[in-house]
Formats: sequence, C-alpha cells, structure tokens
Amino acid sequence: MNPRVFSLRSAWARSASVAVPLAFAALGGCATLPSNGPTAGQIEKSVAKAQSGPSLRLVDLTPTAVAGLAAASANGNAELANLIRTGDMDSPELIRPGDTLSIAIYEVGVSLFSAQTAAGGELSSQVTNPVANAQRMNGVQVDEAGGIQLPYIGYLSIAGLSPRTVEALIEQRLRGMSQSPRALVSIADSLATTFYLSGAVARPGRYRLTIAREKLSDYLTIAGGVQGDPEDLVVRLLRDGKSVEMRLSDIAINSANDVVLLPGDRVEIVKRPRTYTVFGASDRVAQVPFGAPELSFAEAIARAGGPADARANPRGVFLFRLEQGQEGARPVIYRLNMMDAGQYFLAQQVGMRDKDIIYFSNSASGPPTKLIGIINQLFGPFVTARALTQ
Repeated sequence: MNPRVFSLRSAWARSASVAVPLAFAALGGCATLPSNGPTAGQIEKSVAKAQSGPSLRLVDLTPTAVAGLAAASANGNAELANLIRTGDMDSPELIRPGDTLSIAIYEVGVSLFSAQTAAGGELSSQVTNPVANAQRMNGVQVDEAGGIQLPYIGYLSIAGLSPRTVEALIEQRLRGMSQSPRALVSIADSLATTFYLSGAVARPGRYRLTIAREKLSDYLTIAGGVQGDPEDLVVRLLRDGKSVEMRLSDIAINSANDVVLLPGDRVEIVKRPRTYTVFGASDRVAQVPFGAPELSFAEAIARAGGPADARANPRGVFLFRLEQGQEGARPVIYRLNMMDAGQYFLAQQVGMRDKDIIYFSNSASGPPTKLIGIINQLFGPFVTARALTQ
C-alpha cells in the first residue's frame, strides 16, 4: 500500500475515534448550544414561573381576545380626547393688568387733541375743526392696579372690563370737553390670553388667543406648519400641571382631538417616530419603523421579513406588549399560530403600538440541527480525505 494513503487512513481513523464519542456525548447537551432566544415551550414555562412573581399573561389570539384589544384601544383614545379638551376659556376680550391697549379717539368740531393754532398765533388746546380728527395712542399699558392714565381724561380703572365698556367710559369723560367724541379700544397684546408653541414648528413662540377660539390645527397653520411627518410627531400639551400626549396624525381637523387652546397652555411638537422591535429566529434583528398611520400585526411580520424557515417555529410567533390598566402597566404576551390559516385574519385585526416587540420563537429541532451542522464540520475533512484515498 502506498505509505501516503496509509497515513491518511490512519489519521482519519484516529480523529474519528475521538470525534464520534464527543459528538454523541454532546447530544445530551443540545440546550447548551448557542441560541438567539427561547422556544415556545420555554416561554410557556417562563409564564408559569411568573405566576408567583411579577404578573405576566400569555394570551392566544382568538376572536374574543382580538375584540378585547380593539375595545381597549378605543377606550384609551376616548379618555385621551376627553382629557385634552377639558377646561373653559374666559373671554379673551376682558382687559387684565399687564395688557397693552391701542386707543383711537375721534373728534368732530371742538377738538381737544388737534394740534392747531388759534387766533393770534398761539397754540390752542381746544379748537373747532369741521373734519373728523383722530388721535391714536398705541402701546398704552394697563398697570398692576388695573388702570390707565390718558390726557384730559385722567385715571381709569379698567381691569376686568371689555374694550367696548372702556370705550363708553372714555366717551363719557370727554363729554363737555369735546364735541361728539368717539373712542375705539382694542387689546394689542395680552400675556393672560396667550399660549406657547414650541418644538418642530416653523415659527415657535407666544401666540395670542382670540374670541374666534381657534383650535390647535389652526395655530399650527399660523405657525407655518410642522417640520416632519405627522406620523412621527407627538403633540404634548401641558395644562393646569397635567401633561397629555397624542400623535399629530390622530388630530384631524375639527375632530374631538383638535383641542381648543386655553390661556396658559404650552404645546410642544416632539419628533418621536413609532417603531417596533424584532427578535428571535428571523433573518434580521432590527428596529422597524411603522411607515404608515396604522400597522397591523400581520403587516408588521411581513415588514420584518417573517420567521426564518430553517430555525423558527411558525406555531410560536409572539407579540410582547405593556397593556395599560387601572393598576398600571401589565406585561402581556400574545401568541400567533401561523400554521392555523384562520389566525391570519385575526393578525390583520390587531393593531401594532409604539415600542411593541415581535419574537419568532426557535424550533425545538433547532439545537439538534445545529449539532448536526457541527458534526458535518468535524467529519467533512475526513470524508473528503477518505474519498481521496479510494
């Protein structure tokens, strides 16, 4: 026999005598092989163990479970809409300390405010003018006591009054000193009837509320619009010490969530894209953006590429979610059996939520399959060597 062939056969025999016992010994320790997550059975055991510890539920997708999810989502949206619309706005036309007024006084005939000269070339404080004359006083600020000081009129306490009432007071004070006086009063600026808009808008700043009772969508237009996709933006409203958040895409024009803003409100537009995370026996572990106003469980599985055929258990596709209840957040795991054709329709009815987790469980045959791959790697060179010697 060729000495080289004899040497190859001897090496193959020695290596096989060592590798075969090691491979069979490893069959009993398949669980110790590398894995990217638990099997469906291991998840069930974890839920069973959690019965005595933190509250954890495993729910199979059934028509009843899906109906409950839809009802819970609707109730949550209704509560948010009711909270964001609470409160009544006082009339923005009432004058308050710190307001800035614009005042115009019109006179016909005998005029107090017209800078004209009388006979003899002297400046007269009271002249006759057949044409209507207007004296405009801008930037008149209401002091801390709630009053203003005007020429020929004196001090007026006007806090809590409307501009129409102040007009009547001015006209009353001018009677006897001016012929047919008429006054126009408007609030040029008021801190007490403003709200603050910040974040991802074209023109953030302080905006004044009017008697038109504009809604949030109106002021977003006045501010030049938002910067970004409405699906990725969150509206955060701070009112009376309470903070409420809602997706901008959920605030349709003239809808229940299109809030009427109140004095002192603070509105912030925050960029926060909605995403869900994929783990387990999939071709990729990733954080996936929604990319749409609504995304179903079935669509989310498709966006993630679905379970890997060689490694995943199609009967164990899980949706991990924190469900909000009266006692706070509660972890719930929903299970989808992709081998049941009817459950595909149920998966279409389950809406995804921000920060949900989809987990594709590993198949129970995964560890043996990995072990067979390891054995093939061990014996591959020896099989090749034996083939060369024949």
